[in-house]
Amino acid sequence: MKTLKLCCLITVLSSIATFSQAQSEESQMAYQAYLNNNNGLWKQLVKRCETNYVNDSSLENLYQLALAQHGLLNASLIDQDEDLFDAYLETTKDNLEKLISSEHEPGNSRALLSSIYGMEMSYSSWKGMFLGAKSSKNMEKALKIAPNSPMVWQIRGISKLFTPSMFGGDKQEALTALKKAIELYEGASPLPQSNWRYIDAYAWLGQCYQKLEKTEEARSTYHKALVLEPDFNWIKYGLLPKLNAN
Repeated sequence: MKTLKLCCLITVLSSIATFSQAQSEESQMAYQAYLNNNNGLWKQLVKRCETNYVNDSSLENLYQLALAQHGLLNASLIDQDEDLFDAYLETTKDNLEKLISSEHEPGNSRALLSSIYGMEMSYSSWKGMFLGAKSSKNMEKALKIAPNSPMVWQIRGISKLFTPSMFGGDKQEALTALKKAIELYEGASPLPQSNWRYIDAYAWLGQCYQKLEKTEEARSTYHKALVLEPDFNWIKYGLLPKLNAN
């Protein structure tokens, strides 16, 4: 009996180690896809997560798939690739709805869904008439459910930065939310060394400072991001030179 229990324990620990390694590899893929603006790599990651979910239809695998899909949809905004966005949009929303109804990572899932509604509106502003309220509702629920989630605060900050003031946007609230997100990321253990959302939060915080005409704070934020990731090309060759030119 003791031998049987020991074998079962070894099997469980081995499965956990394999799952953790897979998640680490997927995080690294997402990090590189974001850092290099590589939509091909994002697609590879989505495909890998789809395969994982087909092989094991756990809610955690579904959540990892939704995270990868959200990353790809976010990447489509850089080149305004609406065809790419449309190809993955409905499946991603369906997956997040499943996660929300199953109460698996409900705070983060609602924040991700809120973010995707925001992306939809950026492609088709007329959708704001009915998606704006949905986005806000999901974000408010996300904050109540997961007030200590850095992803929730990050998505809230980006939303507040881009939403017109007449519809609830507020640059100062955006600043507070993004600073809170970074604080929560940096308070995590272990530190988020290959989490693309962490360095992305610095890029948006810098832009928020710029919009508030706080140039030195923006410059300091960008330099901090480059210390964390020297190859952060969006800041290195885009945001920082543009700030210094003004």
